[in-house]
Amino acid sequence: MASPTKLPSVNAVIAEFRRAPFEPARRPPSGVLGLLLGLHHNNVVQWRREDSARRDDADDRAVAAAKRDIDALNAKRHELVEAIDAALAASLDQNPAAPPTTESPAMVFDRLSVLVTRMCFTKEAASSQRGDRDLYAARLPMLDEQLALLQEGLEALFDDVRTGRRRFLPYQSLKLYGSDAISHTDDPS
Repeated sequence: MASPTKLPSVNAVIAEFRRAPFEPARRPPSGVLGLLLGLHHNNVVQWRREDSARRDDADDRAVAAAKRDIDALNAKRHELVEAIDAALAASLDQNPAAPPTTESPAMVFDRLSVLVTRMCFTKEAASSQRGDRDLYAARLPMLDEQLALLQEGLEALFDDVRTGRRRFLPYQSLKLYGSDAISHTDDPS
């Protein structure tokens, strides 16, 4: 990304998401694309940790460790979604009088990342020697359709924001756990 006003296309981001699990680690680009690839990497790692927590041979200690890792990865995911929306909001002129969207662009990019990850692991299962590989192969056309519709929706959201028909509010997670700023007590009163 050359400048803050030059945002990557949705198609280009999806192409990067699809390449990311198969390429050796490389220096991430800066700007919005770098944040998006950071989010995608985080989602792939979280997916793998969730898989490890579901393994039949995982003992309680391994499941607990995976769950702690998943919580940390989820917190990072929220931080990245917030940072992506902040960068997008800084790069796009929005009509403050336009009706708001129900979902921010970064939230949709997060859904796209998870969907591309799901597609990657489904393709892997469909091409394996597993006995249920045909079930996974049958899911691939549905996943392709979901991806196309989600991409179309995100492109329409950006078009609406750019033309002033809609605006978005940057996402803020405001979690009630995991923050040093919130003190918790055992007394509910």
